[in-house]
Amino acid sequence: MLLFDCFFGRCEKPSCEGCLFRPVRALRIARKSRAMERCEDNAVDVPGSWAKPEAAAATAAVAAPKPETVKKKKRLLAPREEIPWFPTIKPELCNGCGDCKVLCKPGVFELGEPDPTGIHRPKLVVGNPYQCLVLCTRCVPICTSGAITMPDPRDFERYVEYVES
Repeated sequence: MLLFDCFFGRCEKPSCEGCLFRPVRALRIARKSRAMERCEDNAVDVPGSWAKPEAAAATAAVAAPKPETVKKKKRLLAPREEIPWFPTIKPELCNGCGDCKVLCKPGVFELGEPDPTGIHRPKLVVGNPYQCLVLCTRCVPICTSGAITMPDPRDFERYVEYVES
C-alpha cells in the first residue's frame, strides 16, 4: 500500500530522503513530465479529426510532406509586475509532494512552514508569483491533489502578443 501511496503522491512522510520508494516518486515525476511535453498549448481538438480511415491516412502521409510549423513566442505588452497572473494553492488540499516545484523552471513555488509535529510534509506556497510565465498552466495538471488553481486565461490574452520566432 505504501508503494501506491508514493506513486500517486499521497505519501505522508516528511521527505523522500532515505525512503525505500524514492525511485517510485522519480518514476512518477518523469512520467508526468513526459506527458506534459506531449501536450501542446496551441493544439486544437477538431471533432472527428482523430477518426481517419487507415488507407487515407497512409496515402496522405506519403503524398504530402509535412509543412514546417512556425513557432510563436509570447511577448508581454505590459510590465510583468502589472499582470496578476500566478497560481494559488489551497493549503487544505496540498499534500506537499513537491511535483509542482520540480516541474516549474522559473521557481514560483517554495516550501511553506514545516509541520510542528514533524509527521506531515510541509505544504507548498507561491513564493515568487511574478516569475510565473503569463498564460502558463503546466503546474495545474501535475498537481495530484488538485490544490493549484489559475485565473481565467481569457482575462489575460490582452497582455500577450504572439510573434514568430
